[in-house]
Amino acid sequence: MRVIIDFSLRDPAENLALEESILRSYGEDRVPPTLRIWRNPRCVVIGRGQNPKDEADLDFCRRYRIPVVRRPSGGGAVYHHPGNLNFSLILPLDGPWADVRKAYEIIGGLLAEALGERLGLRARVNGSSVLVGDLKVSGMAQYRRRGLLFHGTLLLWDDRIPMEKVLLALRPGYSPSGVPSQPGPTGSLAGILKRDVTLEEGTRLILSAFKPLGRYGREEISLREWAMAWTRVSTYRVF
Repeated sequence: MRVIIDFSLRDPAENLALEESILRSYGEDRVPPTLRIWRNPRCVVIGRGQNPKDEADLDFCRRYRIPVVRRPSGGGAVYHHPGNLNFSLILPLDGPWADVRKAYEIIGGLLAEALGERLGLRARVNGSSVLVGDLKVSGMAQYRRRGLLFHGTLLLWDDRIPMEKVLLALRPGYSPSGVPSQPGPTGSLAGILKRDVTLEEGTRLILSAFKPLGRYGREEISLREWAMAWTRVSTYRVF
């Protein structure tokens, strides 16, 4: 499995376009299954079927220069920031994760298991989330097109801007016209463990979690993947 570790805090739309370009490269048999570990600057990422004005406080986002982008997968809106470590898995469609629900159980289960082994946390999968107690530490989503894009988050530490300042689903009166978000209590690993959790520690945890999926080989994003991504960046920008 190709591993790409990429912590540049670039344009969130560019980061999403890179996911698509890697998936396309895999679908064309140009690259092997891939694990990418990456971060976004502050931004709101909405699901495929969501309306941005229903999900994000656009006035607040404008004031604090927080962009809103749309990912190709379904599900609810999430708030990304540098303390939120993202992972993207590009896998064959015909694996044991061929069923959508089974994919959450298998891949989310690997992450939950690693949280227990490396941090001593009792974690479990609940739908598209990984919980420690009642706190969500990871949210996941899927997109299938000539390959499986399975992406998710791992909340290492909290941001100075609380999520409820940005996400409307966390406020009273939330009534979206599109696919609704499913808000719930979240917790960072640093908050749960009562200590600092570094980017390196989070990265090692993710690498440990998904090692059963294939032997690792460290690589970079190819020039062709960059070129494909740059032609698609604007399609991911919403606000």
